[in-house]
Amino acid sequence: MNQKQTNRKKSFKRLIKMVVSYYPVLFPLIVVLIITNAILGALPSIFQQNVVAVLQQAWEQGWTWEVTKPFIVRLVTMLAIIYAIALIIGIVYNQLMAFFTQGVLHKIRKEVFTHMQKLPIRYFDTHPHGDIMSHYTNDIDAMRQMISQSFPQLLISIVTIITIIAIMFYYSIPMAVVILIGAAVSIEITRKLGGLSAKYFILQQKATGKTEGVIEEMVNGQKVIKVFNHQDEAEEIFNQANNELYEASNTANRYSNILMPVLNNVNYLIYVFVAVAGGIFI
Repeated sequence: MNQKQTNRKKSFKRLIKMVVSYYPVLFPLIVVLIITNAILGALPSIFQQNVVAVLQQAWEQGWTWEVTKPFIVRLVTMLAIIYAIALIIGIVYNQLMAFFTQGVLHKIRKEVFTHMQKLPIRYFDTHPHGDIMSHYTNDIDAMRQMISQSFPQLLISIVTIITIIAIMFYYSIPMAVVILIGAAVSIEITRKLGGLSAKYFILQQKATGKTEGVIEEMVNGQKVIKVFNHQDEAEEIFNQANNELYEASNTANRYSNILMPVLNNVNYLIYVFVAVAGGIFI
């Protein structure tokens, strides 16, 4: 494990500790709601299979609707209850998450500002003002997306994957193995392309701070630039920072945008293999 990966893990653990310390009751509650909602989202597939099984049995044994109806009504009622519970949990989760995310960001901004007040003057002399401001805007906005979207989606994905894998092995072990092989291929492609895009998104974030710093210094020092006739030098410095931002953003989004088309086509191929395997094993 390299130093960057170690630092990322330490930063993530530190962020989780900060969040838990801010809301020691609300954070675990939100985690429980996310996990519960993910499990409820996977359960309907079991009831749908049971409905199909009842209908198939009724067809094979020649049941009348009066005989079949109680089984169907019971299963559909249970399915409706699951959907209703999932809806209520979803509404409660979204309301709590909005309060939680903004509350965390409010406290982080306050801590960042308090910490900035304690920094020595040489820090501000050696760092562009735009770069410092980007910590309050771009970096905290990226943190907002991580807290409100990435982290919940990660939990939902983990719980959903575990639940679905358990269901697959329950119904057919050979088919589950085939699907897991296909999933491993998709994950490896995502890891490769996602790693490339993540690298350049980090560069984009740094280039954004640098560009904002250059712009702020140019605007604040516009009179000095004109007095000393440094317009050409200022434009050259701006163009360099702007080009770095363009290259990083362009490359990051290029890798990011090709990920889904590649995955879609790979999933089509996996679907074919799964269909063929289903014809063989089932």
